[in-house]
Amino acid sequence: MTGTRPKGVSISPWHPPHKAREVVEWLTIAGRFLQLAGILSAFGALLFRLLIAPRAVEGGRALPALIGASLLLALFGGLVRLLAECAVVNDAGSVAAAVAAIPEVVRFSRFGTFLAAQLAFIVLALALPGGVQAWRPVVRVALVGGTLVLAAGSGHAAALPDGEGRLLWAVETLHLFAAGGWLGGLAPLFFALGTATIERAARMVRRFSMLAMVLVGALALSALIQAVALIGGFGPLLATDYGRLALIKLGLFALLLGLAARNRLVLLPALEGAAPVPALYALRSSLARGMALGLLVLLAASLLASWGPVLPGR
Repeated sequence: MTGTRPKGVSISPWHPPHKAREVVEWLTIAGRFLQLAGILSAFGALLFRLLIAPRAVEGGRALPALIGASLLLALFGGLVRLLAECAVVNDAGSVAAAVAAIPEVVRFSRFGTFLAAQLAFIVLALALPGGVQAWRPVVRVALVGGTLVLAAGSGHAAALPDGEGRLLWAVETLHLFAAGGWLGGLAPLFFALGTATIERAARMVRRFSMLAMVLVGALALSALIQAVALIGGFGPLLATDYGRLALIKLGLFALLLGLAARNRLVLLPALEGAAPVPALYALRSSLARGMALGLLVLLAASLLASWGPVLPGR
C-alpha cells in the first residue's frame, strides 16, 4: 500500500537532456543488476548454509564473508536504484536534489515503498550476526526471502490488473526463489569444494544436485508462465527487442543446464570413482563458468525488468 498524495504534492515527469536521461537509465539498470546479483547470492548462500552444509565447516570463513559481501552489494545496488529513480522526480538535476526527493518517492509510489522495505530487510539481515544458533540463519533467510518477494511485487506484476498482477507476483516470486537457490548456490559450493575432503565434496555435490533439479524445474515453469503473460507468443518473441533479449536469456539458461547436466552425470560419478582429484578440479572449473553465465543471465534479467513487456492483448 502507498500513501495518498496530499493536495499540491505531485511526482512530476522528468524531461532532462538526452545524455543525462541515458545516464540515469543506465544507472537504474546497473543498480538493479547489482541489487539482484547481491540478493540472489545472499539467498543462495544462506540456503546452502541451511540445507547443504548445515554446520558451515566445509566453507570455512568464505561462506560468512560471501553472505556479508552479497548483502552489502544488494544494499549498494538498491541505493543506486533509489537515487536514479528519484532523479526523475521534480526535475532533480543533482544528487542532493535526488536525495531530497526520496521521502516523496517512498511515500507516494509503489516502487519507492517496496524498495525502501527491501533496503530495510537487507539492513536487518546485515545487522543480525551469523552465530551458531539454529534460528539465526533461518531468520536471515526469511529476511532475504522477504526482499525477493518485494522485488517481484515491484516488477512487471505491477503493470497488470489486480487478479493477474497478484498471480504474476506469485510466479515471479517463485522464479526469484528458484534462481537464488540454484545460481546463488554456485559460489558457496565453489568455495566449499576448495577446502573439503573428497568424501565431503561428493556428499555436498550430490545434495546440491538434488536440490538444483527441483529448483531448475520451478525456474523453467515460472519462466514459461511469465513468457505467456508478458510476451504472448512466438510473434512478439521474434519481432520485439524485449522478445529477442528473452531469447538470449533462454540461450544462456540452456548453457547453464548443459553445465549442470555434465556436473551431475559425468563429474559427480568421477568424483566418487577412481580419479576423484581431477574430477574435483573439473567441478570447480565448471562452477566458475556457471557463475559467469549466471551473471550474464542476471544482466539480461535486469535489462528485461527495465524494459516494458509486450503485455499481449493490451
